[in-house]
Amino acid sequence: MDFEQKKILSLLSSEPRPLMITEIASLCAINRHTVARKLDTLELLGRVRKIEIGNAKKYYITKAISVSSLIDISSDLILVLNENWEIQYINLAAQQHFNLSEHIMNGKKLDLLHLEIFSSPEIMNGLKEFSFQKVSKIKLPQIKNGTEQWYEISIMNISLRPGSISIAVIASNITEKYLIEQKLIENEAKFRSLFDYAPIPINESDYSRVKNYLDELKKNGIVDLKSYFDQNPESLKTCLLLITVMNINKQSQKDYPVMNGENVRIMEYLLPFFTKETWESYRNHFIALYEGSESFRFTTTLVNPKGTTRYYINYISVASPFHDLSRVYVSYLDITEHYNNHLHVLRTNKDLISVTEEIIAHDSEIQNQINKLISGHKDVEKLNSLYIQLLNTIKTPMIIWDSSLVVVWVNNALNEFCGYADSCLIGQPLKLLFPEDLKSKQVDLISISSCNSDKDCMISLLHQSGSIKNVNWSFVKKIMTSDGVVKYAATMSELL
Repeated sequence: MDFEQKKILSLLSSEPRPLMITEIASLCAINRHTVARKLDTLELLGRVRKIEIGNAKKYYITKAISVSSLIDISSDLILVLNENWEIQYINLAAQQHFNLSEHIMNGKKLDLLHLEIFSSPEIMNGLKEFSFQKVSKIKLPQIKNGTEQWYEISIMNISLRPGSISIAVIASNITEKYLIEQKLIENEAKFRSLFDYAPIPINESDYSRVKNYLDELKKNGIVDLKSYFDQNPESLKTCLLLITVMNINKQSQKDYPVMNGENVRIMEYLLPFFTKETWESYRNHFIALYEGSESFRFTTTLVNPKGTTRYYINYISVASPFHDLSRVYVSYLDITEHYNNHLHVLRTNKDLISVTEEIIAHDSEIQNQINKLISGHKDVEKLNSLYIQLLNTIKTPMIIWDSSLVVVWVNNALNEFCGYADSCLIGQPLKLLFPEDLKSKQVDLISISSCNSDKDCMISLLHQSGSIKNVNWSFVKKIMTSDGVVKYAATMSELL
């Protein structure tokens, strides 16, 4: 607030009656036109009020909390403009940010100033396209004291006094939120690559519509969902068709070549092949997830039109916040060969024929025998645990590095393989893993392989003990992250 405004407020505070502009100008010894301008600003900020009697205007001080006081407590940078882009008010945070505390900014046009973010071309275009009916939001970076800060600038209308409309330009510092968003995008790209190239089939599905459907059943008085589904099989079919398969990885794509990428139709495609046992398994898993289970395992049997039967074990993992079932991962394994081998052993052993007949006659016992078979096969269990702890405990050594040949990430298997402690390789040059006499040669080989997207090459790794291990280096994929850095991923297996 400048000297003239303080002088006018001091006068009005001491006067018990409203004063006209000429009276204020005379008592304050300020030019009449200057007084008129200052009163307009003070009225805009809620410090004075105006009474109009005919052509006469009288002013008095207001006792309410002023708009400027409310604006000034905000840490956001705030400008209030008129329709000609002339500054009517700039809050304390903006004054301090732009070092304007000693300058009078009222009446100056924004497009003729150099106020960093506010004077950027994006904001100028936003003001040109300004509409009183909508709020425009623009995200912009700013380098201040050598550090990049991100701001979200809102352009909106604001009415500070009856009959007038002003434009508020508000810059909020969103640096922390922006960096979190970028990190999430980067992590999503990294983990999406691991999802796509996982050695087991995985589908990413949305069960939220199923949950909504079951919510409606509960609201309508259905208490026992199992009995309801048994009595109303069409409702179970409805639930299956409400599943939306959003993404499938490369291993899963091999099982659905006829879909031509139409993942949302996968459940519709599978329905004709369901057996009674499969319907029951899906019923049980719907109920378990709805009642709060974060994971569920069940077996299914599919019979194709040629009469061929395939057996699968399915593992369900809920990954959605607040358990709204909007993101559910479904991995599955074809255990037909294991199942058939098991039956062959039973049939060739006379002592187990009666057990076989009993198993075939009683579905529940078939389920138990299958589960015992599954638990006895370590390779199947390892594949299951590979999905469960895909990102943390994968047994295949994996590495991600950037275009500067600096290690970005390694898994525990690689640390153990080369004799390093957790995380100590991250940030180190890739050549640290190579024998001294092969560093240059292998760095060049990996660089050429990565650029040409070659799949495999033979690499020698140096263990911390000094021993050398030869591995098959399998290039997986390269991606470009949000910061423009190209990153590469590879897996490796020891050559014996």
